[in-house]
Amino acid sequence: MAHCWDRGAEVIVGDQSHLNVWAQGGMAQIGGIHHRIIKNQPDGTFSIEELQALMRNSNEQWPRHTLVCVENTHNTLGGKALPVQWMDELGAVCSQLGLSLHCDGARLMNAAVALGTSPARLVQSCDSVSLCLNKGLGAPMGSIIAGTKDFITRAQKMRKIMGGGLHQAGMLAAAGLWALDNQVPKLCADHTNARAIAQCVQEEHSSAITVDLKSVQTNIVLLHCDNIRVDAKKLCQRLASVTDTEAQQLGEQVVVMMMPLSDTCVRLMTHCDVRKEDVKAVIKKLRYVILEYDNMMYLEYKINV
Repeated sequence: MAHCWDRGAEVIVGDQSHLNVWAQGGMAQIGGIHHRIIKNQPDGTFSIEELQALMRNSNEQWPRHTLVCVENTHNTLGGKALPVQWMDELGAVCSQLGLSLHCDGARLMNAAVALGTSPARLVQSCDSVSLCLNKGLGAPMGSIIAGTKDFITRAQKMRKIMGGGLHQAGMLAAAGLWALDNQVPKLCADHTNARAIAQCVQEEHSSAITVDLKSVQTNIVLLHCDNIRVDAKKLCQRLASVTDTEAQQLGEQVVVMMMPLSDTCVRLMTHCDVRKEDVKAVIKKLRYVILEYDNMMYLEYKINV
C-alpha cells in the first residue's frame, strides 16, 4: 500500500506467493489495489518474458502497473532461495518498465545463508524489502521493512491508519537486534536439520509418503502424500498423536507438528528451537509412521474403481 499510494494501481505477484495464497486478498480488501498473478516456476522465480508480456498501455480501461512482488525464500514452494542472477535481471527489467520491486523477505536471512551471500546483495535491485524477526530468527514477534525515506514515510502513515502502532516496543526491538546478531550465523544448522529429516524420508523409499531431496535448500521440507493411504491432513493428525503401541515400541512419546499446504502436501519447518536430539526423535517417529502407511492395505480405504 505504501507503493500503491494512488488508486487504480496494479501489483503483479506469483501465483504461489504468500500475498496471493494466504493474505485473504488483503491488498484488494483494504487497499483497493488490483493484483495480477504470474505463474511461479518450481524454484520460486517466474518468467521475466511473461512479466514483460503482461504489460499494457495506458488505456483508460486498465489499472496502472505499479509494483512487482517476489518472495525469498519461497514458502509454498519449499523454502527455495531465489537465484541472485535472476533477481538482478528482474530488477533491471522492472527499472526499464517503470515498476517498483518489493521483496517479501520473511525468510531472507535463510536465503542469504543458503546462497552464501549477504542479504543486502540479494535485494540490491529491490525498492523495498520486509524481514521477519521471528520465524527462523526466533524473536518473540516483529517484522521490519526497509526502503527509501519517502517510502518509509508513507509506510508509517499507512501503519498508523491501520492501527499498527506499538508503544514501548523497545524490548521487542532489543530481542530482534539480538536475533540478527546471534541467530543468523546459526541458520545453517536449521538447514542441516531439515535436510537430515528429508534424507530420512527418502531413505524409506516409501510409496505413500515421498520427498524431493534436491528441493530442500533451507529450513522447509515438503512431504507429499499419495492421497490413497494417507492425505496431508491425516498425516499431520497422525504425527501429532501417539499410540500406545508406538510409545511401547519406540520407548518414547514424540509429537511432531506439521502443516498441510494442500490435500497431498505437508510442510515441515526447522527453527532455532529444534535441537539435534529433537531431529533424531522426529526421524524415528517419521520412520515409524511411514512404515505404518506403507504396510497399510489399500482396501482399508475407499477407492473408486
